Amino acid sequence: CPDHIIVDHLNLAEAEELVEDDNFIEYRGKKINKPFVEKPEDGDRHDIWIYYPRSIGGGAKKLYRKVKDQSSDFDPNQNTVRKDGIYLYEPFLPTQGTDIKVYTVGAGYVHAEARKAPTVDGKVNRSKDGKEVRYPVV
Repeated sequence: CPDHIIVDHLNLAEAEELVEDDNFIEYRGKKINKPFVEKPEDGDRHDIWIYYPRSIGGGAKKLYRKVKDQSSDFDPNQNTVRKDGIYLYEPFLPTQGTDIKVYTVGAGYVHAEARKAPTVDGKVNRSKDGKEVRYPVV
């Protein structure tokens, strides 16, 4: 299982302090350095945020379900995590601008597609027929 922290911000016990720093978060002795990804517990929520360290300017990239040709916005002033529910935090994995969507995994079969990552510029690349441009992963 990848390195991660799960925090229920609404039910933190006094002894369970979440430590936030310009360059990391720490919870129950486990530290995750920025950049890190913050995902809501509810998998149907698509408001995933990526927090960047102050050493490269800070802020957060806010990803969301596509609206026309936009799928993310950068907020240079968002440097603290959300505290309105349960969130999973994990290290951000740099991919040189590519996002992989895995659809099916079987004993001897995997189907996945690649696309331009929404973290690049938030714009969705579309084909002439209006569909998002994707490439097979082999």
